[in-house]
Amino acid sequence: MGIVALVFSIAFFGLGLYFPLLSTHTQVIFRFNYEKVTVFRSVAMFFEDKEYFLAGVILVFTVIMPVANYGRLIWSTISHRQSRPMWKELDKWNMLDVFLVALLLLNFKMNSNIIVMELQVGTTFIALAVIFRILVVSFMLKK
Repeated sequence: MGIVALVFSIAFFGLGLYFPLLSTHTQVIFRFNYEKVTVFRSVAMFFEDKEYFLAGVILVFTVIMPVANYGRLIWSTISHRQSRPMWKELDKWNMLDVFLVALLLLNFKMNSNIIVMELQVGTTFIALAVIFRILVVSFMLKK
């Protein structure tokens, strides 16, 4: 059951990275400048605005650490070994909290009375990936 949850989590994570997290448009009377924002596009936007720290935080905690964590989960599943204590400590900082903070930062950075933001399907996929990853970890702890 844990392997199935792991496969679903990885698939949803990949879909969450591919599909847009939110869409923005400028609206006074008509819609202008419609744009869909993915995780990678949000990192690029922060880099373009010279917000290097925010871009780095989003990149590290929503892409690099989850990919490394999936690698660890795959290795633990294949080798039937428990994780090192370091990985268990890093689990606390993985995906969900930082992803939500990233969305809030992006929202505060872009939101105004004129700019309208709407969540898209990528957000749902990332949330499902997190839920299934939690299931994977709980199945692994029961062993």
